[in-house]
Amino acid sequence: MNQKTSIITAPEGTLPSVPLRGTVPPKSSDVPQPRYVLLSRILTFGLRARWKRTVLFWFRFAANPFLTTRWWRFLSTFTATREFPPPHDELLQKPLSKFLVYGLSSSKRLSLLIEHFSIAERILSRESMISLWRGEWLDMGTVRGRAEAYSCHIALADRAGGRHEGAFAIKLVRVRDKAVLCTSRFMFVRRGTEGRYTFVVGSMQGPRNAKQRMVEVTRDLSGLRPKEALLVVLQGLTVEGGTQQFLAISQAKHPIHYRRSRRQSMMLSNIDAFWAERSAEPEETFGFRVPHSRVYGADKRSRSKLWFFNLGELFH
Repeated sequence: MNQKTSIITAPEGTLPSVPLRGTVPPKSSDVPQPRYVLLSRILTFGLRARWKRTVLFWFRFAANPFLTTRWWRFLSTFTATREFPPPHDELLQKPLSKFLVYGLSSSKRLSLLIEHFSIAERILSRESMISLWRGEWLDMGTVRGRAEAYSCHIALADRAGGRHEGAFAIKLVRVRDKAVLCTSRFMFVRRGTEGRYTFVVGSMQGPRNAKQRMVEVTRDLSGLRPKEALLVVLQGLTVEGGTQQFLAISQAKHPIHYRRSRRQSMMLSNIDAFWAERSAEPEETFGFRVPHSRVYGADKRSRSKLWFFNLGELFH
C-alpha cells in the first residue's frame, strides 16, 4: 500500500488536481490522445460485443444521455491525465441508473463511482490500477490453512458478475481445485473529514449447494468463515483510511429491487441477518454501518484473521 497518502476532497463530478505519488508519469508528446481513443471504442462497441449487449448499451445511453456522457467524460479524463490504456468495455457500460443502492439518485451514484477511483489510485500502485482498468484479475496473495492454501484475487466487479453491486470485486479461491469460496463486490467511499475513507460492501456471495465445502474450509482456517476472511482482507486494504467501521448494503437497499419479481426471488440469503451477526447499526444511505472485526488475539482463529488482514494491507 502506498505510504503517506491522503484523500483530497474535490467538487462533485471532478478529479483532484493534486499530483498523485507514483501514478502520473511525465508527459510525452508521442503519447496518443486517449480522449479520441475512448471515443473510438465507444463508437465501435458493437463490433466487440454481442448484438443484445450492444442494444442495451445504446438503450442506456438513450435513456440517460446526460448522465452517461458525464461518466464517459470521467473515463476519458481519468485515462488521459494518468496516461492509462483505454478502459475495459465493462466500464463503458456501467449501469448508473440501477447501481449499488436502491432509491439513490443517479447523479449520486456517479459521484460515488468517481470517488471510488479517486481513492483507489491512492491505495493501489500504478501498475495495479492499469491492470484493473484493463479488466484483468490480479493475484493479491496466498494464505495457508492447516492443510490447504487459499488465494485472493481482485478485479472490476463487472468481471465477477456483479456490475450492479460495486466497482471492484475480490474472490477467495482454494488453490488445490480452483474452487471459488466467496466473492465480495465493493467500493471505496469517503467518510467524514480529513480525507478518511472506508469501503461499502455491495454483496457477499458464496457458491450454491456447497455447505459441506464451507464447513471444510472453515475448519481448515481454524474457524474463520470465507466471508469473514474477505471482510478482513478489505479491512487491511483500507487500513490507512483512518476509520474503524465499514458500510454494507441492506436487504431494502439492494439494487436487485430494480429487477423483475422473478429475479428478486433468487436472492436466497438473509442479508440483514448476516450483518446483524456482526453488530451492524442502521445507516441512512447504504443500510448498515458495521464495526471492524478484531484481528489480534492469541487463538488460532485470530491468527488466521491476521494473515488475511496482512494480505490486504500489503497488497498495492
